[in-house]
Amino acid sequence: FDYAPEGVECARKMFGDDRMNKIDLRVADARELIEYSDNSFDAVLEKGTLDSIYLSGGKDKGKARLHLSMAVSELERVLKSGGVVFSVTAACADAVRAAFEDGEGTIWRQLRNGDLHITEDGYV
Repeated sequence: FDYAPEGVECARKMFGDDRMNKIDLRVADARELIEYSDNSFDAVLEKGTLDSIYLSGGKDKGKARLHLSMAVSELERVLKSGGVVFSVTAACADAVRAAFEDGEGTIWRQLRNGDLHITEDGYV
């Protein structure tokens, strides 16, 4: 899913009609995933979505943390017990980490902290 209808349309064009019968693309707000039932997913991959949600709060860090907390709560709701969230974050890594840690009755366990390993020749 994507928050922006334009993002979903772009993905539809990128995947092409022949693959769309295998892909479910939707416009949705990660803070309120009403389109999805509880325990819907074994795994979730998010790349920068949580960063964007946090940054959408602008200078109001309270609002930013609230929106991020809402999204993490929704991830907990739609994820099956024992499921995995693979979160790729850079811009707001500390805020995203805190949102996962601050939940009531936190169920999250960090598998990798995301620190970069850079080889001598510059590969990450």
